[in-house]
Amino acid sequence: MAKLLLYLLFLGLLPVAQAPNTQQMKKDFTAAFSKGDTSPLQNYFKGFVNVNIPGNNGFFSETKAQWLLQDFFKKNKVSGFSLKEEGFAGVNYYFIGLYHSHQTRWNIYFLFSPGNNGFQIQQIDIEESDS
Repeated sequence: MAKLLLYLLFLGLLPVAQAPNTQQMKKDFTAAFSKGDTSPLQNYFKGFVNVNIPGNNGFFSETKAQWLLQDFFKKNKVSGFSLKEEGFAGVNYYFIGLYHSHQTRWNIYFLFSPGNNGFQIQQIDIEESDS
């Protein structure tokens, strides 16, 4: 009976162990945009990424996508960042934030999809905010 309870306990914990570490993803995302540095997101760039950044739209390799985001940071030095929303959309996880650069505000949208080795960046959208 004890073995059966231990087995059921183990099965009950298995989904929790496989769940994405959304708190770490949130921490990394917030750190990247608060500092204007792609380094905290480096482990999430895997494969091709759909990038929509002013002047650059399309599917890019992980290296090019990371470079484009870093170039955005260089051209638009961070003066503030706030995370507005996060959550699941099906199996994907998203973040929405507001990035301040000098007198310009940018809406930031990131979509992460599950992969073989954890979540990966699937889409990056950055657009100038109207407000």
